[in-house]
Amino acid sequence: MADLDFEQALWLVLRAQEIGADSGLNVTVAIHDTAGHPVLVARGSDKWHGPYMAMGKARLAAAFRKPTSVLLEGWKERPLFALSLPGVLPGEVTLNPGGYPLHCNGEFAGAIGVGGGAPEDDDRVARLASEAFAHRTASDDALAAVSAPDAQ
Repeated sequence: MADLDFEQALWLVLRAQEIGADSGLNVTVAIHDTAGHPVLVARGSDKWHGPYMAMGKARLAAAFRKPTSVLLEGWKERPLFALSLPGVLPGEVTLNPGGYPLHCNGEFAGAIGVGGGAPEDDDRVARLASEAFAHRTASDDALAAVSAPDAQ
């Protein structure tokens, strides 16, 4: 699969915001392509750091193609490795749960980063949105295309 396009990113943002809202969260969501470049960032809360946090989580998940919570757990015994990443990876990364790789038809397609809640809440929203993306249907894609601002 090619990198995520705008319609797929919009679908993910809307789904993650819906999942967050179900728990009373106003989440910020970042969708990045396979190289860790932003496709779409949607600010949820008025916290100035929200977009940066979400983008850093998405970038880290894209770089390693693993959930950020899994990465952090694996690096507990190697804290200097994790601390070196902001100087090694292009762009900024956020060393917090809430980033997940995205797969479509079994292939890596990009990553999602979520911010705005407690780390465990961000992680849950990102996980559920990534799972929903992996199992979405053609009608879901059509709905996102109709909802896109340029579709009107």
